[in-house]
Amino acid sequence: MVISPTPTLVSSRGFTLMEVMVATMMTTAIIAAGLGALTVTQKTARVTNQVVNTQATARTGLDMITADLKLAGFGMQGLMGGPVGNCVVNGTPAAVVPADNNALGADFGPDSISMVVPMTNSITAVGPLWQLFPAAPGIIGGPNQPIAALPLVNNATTGMGTAIPGGAAALPGMSVTVEGVAGSRIAAGGVTPAALTLNPAIPAPATFGTGTQVYLLQCITYQVIPPPDALNLCQGNAPCLVRGVTPAGVGGPPNCNNPGNTCVPIMDGVEDLQLAYACDGCNINIGSGVPDGAIDDMNGSNSFDQADFLTNINWFLPPSGAMTTNKIRMVQVTIVARQTRTDQGMGEANQIVVHSTAIPTISDHNHATGVFALGDNNTPAQQQAYFQFRRRILSRTVELRNQRS
Repeated sequence: MVISPTPTLVSSRGFTLMEVMVATMMTTAIIAAGLGALTVTQKTARVTNQVVNTQATARTGLDMITADLKLAGFGMQGLMGGPVGNCVVNGTPAAVVPADNNALGADFGPDSISMVVPMTNSITAVGPLWQLFPAAPGIIGGPNQPIAALPLVNNATTGMGTAIPGGAAALPGMSVTVEGVAGSRIAAGGVTPAALTLNPAIPAPATFGTGTQVYLLQCITYQVIPPPDALNLCQGNAPCLVRGVTPAGVGGPPNCNNPGNTCVPIMDGVEDLQLAYACDGCNINIGSGVPDGAIDDMNGSNSFDQADFLTNINWFLPPSGAMTTNKIRMVQVTIVARQTRTDQGMGEANQIVVHSTAIPTISDHNHATGVFALGDNNTPAQQQAYFQFRRRILSRTVELRNQRS
């Protein structure tokens, strides 16, 4: 007789409710920690991107303005037919037109600047070159031959019209210069596909040959548009930096806020532009206001320093002594750019982050006053709103090479 062993009982007991709850809580905690870390990482990346973009905004805006300042006034030598566009100060043509926001009192808000700059097309791929193309023997002008027309490469004027606001219809009345040394104004009805008629004629003995470069001249303006943006120049993204050709003013500086302007936004997030000017001959007490090739030592320090830069000057008052814009030799440009949106807290909460507790002084004024409206940093709530944005401040000094004595 064979006796079978007693069968072993196999345990089939599962997890208790307490164990399931503990495991669920641990899993939830791990997932929550992961999501929290992901949220922090995403917000950190977004903040970093905003900081980089803000820095790039300030640098790009500064590069554009200073590049045009280096060309300001090119082509005005020997220019006939009056001022270029609205670049006029007290009826006198000007290469640079400064405009402080409130030049005679406590300064607040952004400045603006207008200047004469050349335009040309030197790239064959985008159309006919803007160059002279006279018939044989390839020369126009001479000792007894004033230049009343500029023969150009065929269809060059089509390219000119494409390059300016208003198209070819806007060419009549524009200033044009040949090689930057002599020029005039395009006559009414004086545009054909291969020539420009000038009024008045460039006087003799000017002489130019085939291939000489021709430039259109424009008076362009840089200006910061703060909110509220009545003309929607910033396309809903005020504040912004705009650039463009402004309509003729009456006795004052060009202003993009005038209706009918052709200013366009170029950089979002620029909320301030400040300008200061160094002169040679602006101070009547230094060399009787006669330029001598050296920057006026405004503070008598016997060295060139920050105090030699002029701010809060109303260049549009009747000239008193030597204070005229043609004696400006250097421009100090300062740009303030801010983030286009506020930062949120690094955790799940959406608290607003405050980045600073002190309002900086930019050039000659308290920066917060006038950024949005006069007196907009009077209350704690207004200051709190100001501190919620990161800002980048860049400054550069440019020599006006075309105004050297």
